[in-house]
Amino acid sequence: MINEYSKGLFSALTVLTLAMVAPNCAEAQFRALMQAGVSGSSFRGDTVKNASYIKRLVGGGGLRYEYPSGFEFETGVYYLVKGGALKFDFEDIPIEGLSEITYIEVPFLLGYRINPYKRISPRLFAGPAMAFKTEAQITYNAVGSSFEQTEQDLTVEGQDLGLIVGLDFNARVGSETLTFGLRSTYGLSNARSEKPEIYNTSYVLMAGIIF
Repeated sequence: MINEYSKGLFSALTVLTLAMVAPNCAEAQFRALMQAGVSGSSFRGDTVKNASYIKRLVGGGGLRYEYPSGFEFETGVYYLVKGGALKFDFEDIPIEGLSEITYIEVPFLLGYRINPYKRISPRLFAGPAMAFKTEAQITYNAVGSSFEQTEQDLTVEGQDLGLIVGLDFNARVGSETLTFGLRSTYGLSNARSEKPEIYNTSYVLMAGIIF
């Protein structure tokens, strides 16, 4: 299922990129960027109830291929933690569960920057992202007691496909270019190898510098 989603999304992105930016290839340029911020992540699904967001740090960097027309292609490598906090009852005992899944995520984004030569220029962007799991754990806590147990979550899939949509701004400050923005990742593949299906959902606020 992940492979089918991936082929369709990556093919569409490639066609759009070539069609929109090919006439300006001679004037395009690569720029490196580094970003860091904070994410809020949770789960969604037909059977997911009482799920709340967890906040974690995010960081990474990558490359932007910028065209004079305002179109941009971006990719990179980012460290982030997804998951969520869940509440449920076990034998009439209220339990709080904290799922934390550490990923290395590689996005492939196509964007359009409005007024790219202004001091402050906004950009809309979207595209697929493939996340590769490095670690997954879940912590159980019995409400009202000191009981707590942490264990490895072996039900988490090794890869997670998502769709990113976001808005950011470039700001020229002296000789430097700063960037800050908000992006949302909408999970497209089952985060776990078991049924029923649940999906990752996250919002990321980031700031960084472009070289």
